[in-house]
Amino acid sequence: MIYEVANVLIKSGMGQQFEQSFLQALPLFKRAAGCKSARLERSVEDLDRYLIVIGWQTLDDHVVGFRTSDDYALWRALVGDFFAAPPLVDHTEVIVSGF
Repeated sequence: MIYEVANVLIKSGMGQQFEQSFLQALPLFKRAAGCKSARLERSVEDLDRYLIVIGWQTLDDHVVGFRTSDDYALWRALVGDFFAAPPLVDHTEVIVSGF
């Protein structure tokens, strides 16, 4: 399993609306082939910064399957206007999980 980790800076004061839009988008991820989990985390030091962490079975499930789907366009329509800058996206895998 791999994780898509998106570091997102949103427009100031838009946190509650962004969080609601993320909740509305969860069904898009739930029905995406290979999507195993989705969560939204907010920075405690910078309330306009979030991490979106999506678990995918494979990298292709994200970059080929989801990103070329109609649901990706719906996802961007739901949350894209909140972005203050383009998200910084990386894909990771767990090497050590201690406890």
